[in-house]
Amino acid sequence: MHFSLRSTHFSLRLPPHAAARRNSPRELLVSAGGLLLLGSLPTALGSILSGFSVFGGMIWPHSVLTLVETVNIATTALQLVWLTRLLTARRQEFRPAHRVFVILAVSVLGTLTAWGLLQHPAGPSLHEYPARTVLLAWLCYELCRWHGIPLSAPAAAGSRAARWDDTWQMTQTVFSYCGIGGFSAFLTVLTLQSFGPQWLPVMRTSQLTAIGGFSASQVLLFGLAWTVVLEGSVIGTTAILLSAARRPSWQIYAIVAIVEIIFHAYFGVPALCMAVYAVLCTHFYLTRHQVIPLLAGHALFDFAGLLVSSLSMLEKLICGMVFALIVTTVECWLAVKAGRRAKFFMAPRFPHLTVSFRPVPPPAETPATDRSTTSSEIS
Repeated sequence: MHFSLRSTHFSLRLPPHAAARRNSPRELLVSAGGLLLLGSLPTALGSILSGFSVFGGMIWPHSVLTLVETVNIATTALQLVWLTRLLTARRQEFRPAHRVFVILAVSVLGTLTAWGLLQHPAGPSLHEYPARTVLLAWLCYELCRWHGIPLSAPAAAGSRAARWDDTWQMTQTVFSYCGIGGFSAFLTVLTLQSFGPQWLPVMRTSQLTAIGGFSASQVLLFGLAWTVVLEGSVIGTTAILLSAARRPSWQIYAIVAIVEIIFHAYFGVPALCMAVYAVLCTHFYLTRHQVIPLLAGHALFDFAGLLVSSLSMLEKLICGMVFALIVTTVECWLAVKAGRRAKFFMAPRFPHLTVSFRPVPPPAETPATDRSTTSSEIS
């Protein structure tokens, strides 16, 4: 993968040995592993316990549920500590007023997150997710910035209309990849429910019921952004850090696929289909290195799915036609602006799943010791 880094106005100075150490393979692996653990452990643990309860008939004691909530609180606290450490490490960039603002923001996030978790000690709740979403997204940004790897590569040269059009095309690609994973999982669920053996672990209820009995409105208000940021951070930040650490491509795809399968364990055996979605989206991010289409495509797919989850077949068809009309309108408008021929939802192309990470030296005007302070220009 090839991308360039552009310098910004930040002026943090590091000795050469410190800059080399923070970008060493070991440091990158520690960051990737720590982010993967702190970001995904509570969700993965909850999914595993729910899977054993649904498919194995196990009734967990209250102490196990308390342990899950303890893990939630501990990982959230560690995320706050890590974020504060990253912000403190570049304290020379801040004036006193900015430092006060950062401390206040972290304190508010920590208070809201801890309050939301402690309100529901017997089980998970969606109400703490907005604060946790902001915290995890901020941590991903600061972590990539610390290593000098922007979350998004600089925008391609061209007019604003051309950049918007390119972003839209990439969003459609991610949407298609989400559709491939989601529809294949649901088709497998229906097939196994009809023809598979009864002892095979397969989701027998609706998806909303399987994830905890939440309503579509609750998930839209509290859980959608968390799901998008959580899976986006797993797919994006972890993959790009592992790639920068020069790990083999099969390891990167395998790690992301395993985590995604665990996240969707409530499907049962059909959760294995989510590996296809994980591999395709990981390859997209490693080759295109654009986080906005990655998040937008996933959010668009989940939003559409939640809207029609509780509707009848006729209502789903009507919503589908309205959605297709909106997408076609946006496509035509952007095509006119970009001066190209409009097309409806480009067909996804299955890529060759290889990763080649070529480190790019900082621009000539940026000292090598300032590599950790570079970031992308997102427009």
